Amino acid sequence: MTIKKLFYIAIAGSVLCFCGDMLLGCFYPMEKVGIFHLFPAFSEEWSNATSIRFIIGGLLGVIALLLMFCGFYAISVLLKEKVGKYDKLFFIASIVFVSVGTLYHCVFAISAWLYNQLAEENIVLAKRISERFFTTFICVAFLAAISFIILSIIIFCVAIKGTWGKKRWVLINPLLFMGISIMVATVLPANSIINGVFDWGQQSLALLLVFCAFSKIPCTTSSL
Repeated sequence: MTIKKLFYIAIAGSVLCFCGDMLLGCFYPMEKVGIFHLFPAFSEEWSNATSIRFIIGGLLGVIALLLMFCGFYAISVLLKEKVGKYDKLFFIASIVFVSVGTLYHCVFAISAWLYNQLAEENIVLAKRISERFFTTFICVAFLAAISFIILSIIIFCVAIKGTWGKKRWVLINPLLFMGISIMVATVLPANSIINGVFDWGQQSLALLLVFCAFSKIPCTTSSL
């Protein structure tokens, strides 16, 4: 297995993850009140959607994150070869991000499914149960956020030193791409497509761009 093939697998995983994100979050955003202004993918439209949508969305997220780990591993190999440091920290942060991200994706999918199934009986109860279930895991989500920030900082620090050959590599950063997505979402009018792409799908899109860029870097390690 070559480094380039690992990045291709990660790219496929990013696309699958984006598809899963669209199934879960491509709805008109719920009114942003209280703590849920942090999670705009919540929507009242969940009650009218088919339940299989959330099941498939959750499964795609799990498969996708496992595939995306190949890309993180490939970057750690490049760090070891071209920098000689940061590779172990990057690898550990990658494991945390993928592990916690998988759990987070499942929890979000289950929250949507619970809301969908209970809404016919009592929509107020459905909202209360699904939100309580989701908020139970918010602290776990912060672990994924912290590890994602660590990954982004390492990529930036290495790029700013010119390790990849060109200064424009400073712009190839998942955190920067997510920041741009957030700004775009605030400018564009609210609708289900924009909510799905820029609020819920921003991370998978950011990593897709990063893996595509890194797949172009030559590596002397022919196989793993």
